[in-house]
Order: sequence, then C-alpha cells, then structure tokens
Amino acid sequence: MSSLTLLDRMLIIAQFELEAMQRGDVDGAISFFEERIALLDQLQMTQDEISSEDCRMKLLALQGYHQIIYEEGLKLKEQIKQNLLNTRGQRSASKRYANARGLNFYR
Repeated sequence: MSSLTLLDRMLIIAQFELEAMQRGDVDGAISFFEERIALLDQLQMTQDEISSEDCRMKLLALQGYHQIIYEEGLKLKEQIKQNLLNTRGQRSASKRYANARGLNFYR
C-alpha cells in the first residue's frame, strides 16, 4: 500500500477516533487509535518516498488531528472524573439515608 493511501486511511480513522471520543465512546476511540497505530507501523515499513508535498500536507493534518484528539481526551478524562465523583456522592448520600432509616444496605 502506498504512503499516500496509508495516510488517507489514517486521516479517516483519526476522524472516527475523534467522533468516538466526542460521544464518550472510550472503547471505540481506543479501537480506532489501535488501528491508526497499526497503519503508522505499516507506513514506516513502506519503501516509497514520503517526502512529496501531498504526504507532507497529510502528515500536518494528522498532527492537527492528534492535537485535537489529545485535547478531547483531556475533556473526556475530566467528564469521567466528575461522573465518578458524582456517583460517589450519590452513593454516600444513599448510605447516609439508609443508615438514618436503619436500612444498612451498604456494609
């Protein structure tokens, strides 16, 4: 497979990865990330010239996607953290309520 074809596929997969992250689909994002890394490995093994202007532009686009995906990952990490804290707070409130009512469900 040519370098340009691999780069095109990586760009498409990067878009899917970003969309998965924006939906909060961590497993899907991981799957797309792994596929993108496998294509990167293939790209490193290709023998054709990577120095063309088309390749350069696609690599810059991938770099941009990488930055956006990284930033989206930070947002998703914060959302997950907040969800866990909210869940912990709800469980704590439920536990206090159960203890006050004499219903010790959470031992």
